[in-house]
Amino acid sequence: MKKHILIVDDEQNIREVCKELLEEEGYKVTLAIDGQDALEKMDVDSFDLFLIDMAMPRMGGLELMKQIKKKQPLAVIIILTGYSSIDGAVKAVHAGAYKYLSKPINSDELFEAVRSGLQYSQDLYGPLQKAFEPTPDATQKREAIILQGFTPEEKMDFMAQGRIMKFESGDNIPLDEEQNGTLIILESGEISVWLNNTTVDYLQKWDSFGEESFILAGSTYANLRAETSVKARYFDRKMLLDFFAYKGEKLLKRFMINLINCSFYKWRKSIQRIVMLKLVTGEK
Repeated sequence: MKKHILIVDDEQNIREVCKELLEEEGYKVTLAIDGQDALEKMDVDSFDLFLIDMAMPRMGGLELMKQIKKKQPLAVIIILTGYSSIDGAVKAVHAGAYKYLSKPINSDELFEAVRSGLQYSQDLYGPLQKAFEPTPDATQKREAIILQGFTPEEKMDFMAQGRIMKFESGDNIPLDEEQNGTLIILESGEISVWLNNTTVDYLQKWDSFGEESFILAGSTYANLRAETSVKARYFDRKMLLDFFAYKGEKLLKRFMINLINCSFYKWRKSIQRIVMLKLVTGEK
């Protein structure tokens, strides 16, 4: 299968020249006119390597790199830069870019950077990349995994126990304010999960958080932050216990199994992400 490269540059001639050169070398190439366009293309396609310009309207190269890494943590990114932006390109390399190329683009340097970047990704990140690939269930969620096995009526009754809260991008998401334990189900938007100043997970529609605090009140240690406009449904631990006391032991057991499975899956993802970040940054 051809390796797929996304070229992001607001200069049409640069985009077209790089595309022509790389397609002649056997790569599949997609073009984006700026950072926002690139992120939209990532929503509908996957890429093996990114060539991104340092200075662009709407979103600069450094910010785009950050957003790419959120969507695809192991992405290999090559920065394209003019002479005036070399300092910024060096900062990008320190922040996780694979390398930078100066404009005007030399074809031999371009081919070598792409070839070595793809090989670098395969050698260093190959096994981890598979661990980060979403399962079909994860990409096609239409309901909260935590409610698997519930009947439609039981799901509706459960969701009615929660209260909706809305947040804007950058807001901190409160948890367990009364130490009773709080479970959250995200109905729209994206939330980042932070542990010791490190982003360990991202929550999207129908993801849940706080399963541990339902099992043991006050056991949640992570911090949450809204990355976009967010609508989340909050469930109080005591209210849910009353709900399951009414619904019966069988449904409670099903819910507890879902809680344990969700917790295991998320902690495994978090550990994998922390390992990946240490590889990327070189930290011990």
